[in-house]
Parts: sequence; C-alpha cells; structure tokens
Amino acid sequence: MPLVRKRRAQAEASPSPPPTRPRRSPSSSPASAEEATQFDGDTQDNAAGTHDQMVKKLVRLALASEYSRQPLRRSDINAKVLAPSSTRSFSAVFASAQTALHQTFGMTLTPLPTKEKITVAQKRAAQRATGTSQGNVSNSPTAWILTSTLPISLRAPAILAPPKVPSSGSEANYVGLYTFVVSVIYLSEGGRCSETKLERALGKVNAGAYVLGGQKTEKVLKQMEKDGYIVKVREREAGGEESVEYVVGPRGKVEINEEGVAGLVRGVYKDKELDNLEQRLEKSLGVGKVGKVANERDAEVEQPQENGGARGGVAGEEEAQTSSRRSSRRDSRRRAQEEEEDEEEEEEGEED
Repeated sequence: MPLVRKRRAQAEASPSPPPTRPRRSPSSSPASAEEATQFDGDTQDNAAGTHDQMVKKLVRLALASEYSRQPLRRSDINAKVLAPSSTRSFSAVFASAQTALHQTFGMTLTPLPTKEKITVAQKRAAQRATGTSQGNVSNSPTAWILTSTLPISLRAPAILAPPKVPSSGSEANYVGLYTFVVSVIYLSEGGRCSETKLERALGKVNAGAYVLGGQKTEKVLKQMEKDGYIVKVREREAGGEESVEYVVGPRGKVEINEEGVAGLVRGVYKDKELDNLEQRLEKSLGVGKVGKVANERDAEVEQPQENGGARGGVAGEEEAQTSSRRSSRRDSRRRAQEEEEDEEEEEEGEED
C-alpha cells in the first residue's frame, strides 16, 4: 500500500475532538438577573413562612401549657418550636407570638419569678453557686405563664367562665380554694405560714379534712404545690425538731399577687364598715413589712466577715448555730402567739 493512502486511512480512523462551546459572559444572558431576583424572593418567602410556622407553634404550646397549669420554659421553646438552624431567632418569634396572643386571645406571656431561697442551707448554697459562676449569671427569664390582658370589667365569671374539664364546678372550687390558701399565706407574718396555722384556717371554712367533692385536703395541697401556687418548706431546727411552713409559689405570685389577696379581703368585709381596712391591708401586704422581715432573715444567714476576708471554719459553724437558735426562738414565739389567738377565739365562741 502506498504511504499516502496509509496516512489517510489512519487520519480517518482517529476520532476528532469534540467541538468546544464559547463561554457566555454574565451580560450575554438577559434572564440571569431575573432568575437571581426570583431566587432571592423565594428565599425570603421561605424564611417568612418558617417564621410564621414557629410563631403558630409557640402560641399553641403556650395555650397547651397554660391549660395544664405548667410553665412555658425556654428549653421547651428551643426543643419544640424553634428550628435547629433558627435558635438565634428566639426574640423575633417570641415578640410575634406575644402580639398574636394579645390580639387574638387577650393574653400575654408573663415571666415567672425564680423560687426563693428560704432555708439557711438553700441561701448558702445559692451564695456558693453565685461565687463560683463569677458573672455568668443571667437575669433573663426562663419560664412564663399566660395572664389575661382584658380590662377588669370583662373578667367577670359570666364572661370568663371556668373550664369545663373536668367540670366547671370542680374547677371553680379549686380556683377558690387555692386563692384562699395563697391569701392566708400572704397575710401571715413575713409571708410564711406554719402548717398548723394553715390547717386551722382550712378548718374554719370546713375544709380541714375533705374538699372538692370528697378529695382529701392533703392531696389538694400537693396539687397546689405541683401547680406552683404554694411551696412547702421543711427545716430542721437546732433542737432536732422539724418545722413545716408554706410560702407563696411562683405561679401564685403572678396569677394572684397582692392585689388579688386585697380584692378577696374586700369582698369578705364589704358588708362591714371597717374604717382602717385599707390601712390594715397596706400593713399586711405592703412591701415594707415583707421586705423588712426578708432583709432581717438574709442578714442573719449572711456569711460573717472579718478584717480582710470571709470568716470560715469553727467561727462560721458557731455563727450558723446561733442563727438556727434565733430562728427557733422566733418560731416558738410565733407558735405561742397563735395559741393565744386560738384561746381568745374559743373564749369568744363560748361567750356567744
């Protein structure tokens, strides 16, 4: 075969490279700008839709939590409402949910106060925790409950009837009973009511043993503790005896508070002419008295200081024992005063 034909055959058998396409410049496609604008619009619509969905979830979670008398916690919002990539949008979602609750249901999410440190051990543990954290303590609320924003004229029982589950009657009885119990605690000295004094107060309204359709009073008080209306405090005194007292819980402070207690007292004594009723309410429910007692109690359990630093060791233990003895003497005086009041009431009843 001639050499020319052989080269021609090899050239025909070898594959030709694919043709290359010319590159397009961004300005060569007029639809590229429109596509980018449409993509940005879709992204904004998706973000708005996600925000609205999270707001609806938060509103439903708040209503469900309030129905069961459970606080709405920040951890529950992060786990059940916010998307994994939207944890930083808490403030925006919370504000939108507040607007929806106010405009649609006449409610608002009110932060719950933290539980008070009542006993000496609790207060010292809180002091140690504060000392170790060194500035990492956050004052932002971590739990909320729903409260009404309706005017007083629209909060009448004929308009805001009790829930029908389990029944309207039992729910109304429960509301009345925990309002009475919280009021007794508020009106006690220092906002603390001993167990014996509360039992006597319940006995005077025929609720000493059984209430609410045959339920035991002890069981109902435990339910109040679970719902956050009251807190039961047990503290062992210096002599080995255990004292049991009740204080108002976080939900009781927000849902009832001092104004609700004053309204209950005015309703009870509305038919009696008491010139000094408002003065007595101010004396019993005013911030001055409660704050003074609390400050005195805080001063007694405060860690003693010496020149140049905190005292510890044996001196601190002696100071703690002295504080416990003072608390025991106060409790004894309070019990003696309560017994005298009971004797006076019994004498008045015999005279009647």
